[in-house]
Amino acid sequence: MKIIFLRHGLTESNKELKFSTPKTKLSKKAYIDLDKSKKNLKNYKIDKVFTSKLIRSQETAKYLGFDEFIEDERLNELDFGDFKGQKVLETKEKYKDFYENLKNNPYSTKYPNGESVEDLIKRVNDFIKEKSTYDGNILCVSHGIAIRASLFTVLKDLNNFKNFWIDNGSITVFDINENKTMIECVNLI
Repeated sequence: MKIIFLRHGLTESNKELKFSTPKTKLSKKAYIDLDKSKKNLKNYKIDKVFTSKLIRSQETAKYLGFDEFIEDERLNELDFGDFKGQKVLETKEKYKDFYENLKNNPYSTKYPNGESVEDLIKRVNDFIKEKSTYDGNILCVSHGIAIRASLFTVLKDLNNFKNFWIDNGSITVFDINENKTMIECVNLI
């Protein structure tokens, strides 16, 4: 079986370097990348589709022709807590102590009223473990940092977490057979 992660299409928040909110929607320019996603997904038989609870992932699934999907909050993006809706550069000026702590403890530092990367990896890992016994291929429309977290449920090496990038509309595929999980591809666009 395969678990195929697809990052949602481009949003205005992505373009403006803002922390997204649960209501963030796709940009009109999202469909350029998503048309490439459609072509890449033709190489896979999709038996079941999951999305995060966030609107942009559901809009992506619908654009790709998947009107029937199951929402699962474990596929949500990292919860940035109080930073949601703010510009990244402005938060770096306003919350210098937080960013210093994040620099020193990048995986265990929780965003104010949000979560840490370790929290995210735990919930994504829980999703993957639960779904890995499914008899068929699963498409998961999710988010950049959440998909990076999925890689580290397999790699178990957080030292390289920042070395991976996940583009809007790209797919990352896990091939799961006989309790072994292999990374088939990362960030295919």
